[in-house]
Amino acid sequence: MTLKKKWTEHLDRNDMTYWSHWWFAVGHGYHCIRAGIYLCIHGFLPCFYRHAGSKLVHSLEKDFVEREHETSNEDGGVRL
Repeated sequence: MTLKKKWTEHLDRNDMTYWSHWWFAVGHGYHCIRAGIYLCIHGFLPCFYRHAGSKLVHSLEKDFVEREHETSNEDGGVRL
């Protein structure tokens, strides 16, 4: 499969334009990096950012589950 075909297939399956996909992916990447920094600080100083990891996981789960429901096809299946 060519790169172009993989690229367009992924965007089509997720019903996203290139830029909407970019914002979704980069936005989540930014949150992961920020939470990673907080977790590193928490590792050295346990009294700070005690819930950074769990907040990140819950936030990502919420966003991805909502996105999954948005892209479900009519027969109830999920586009991956």
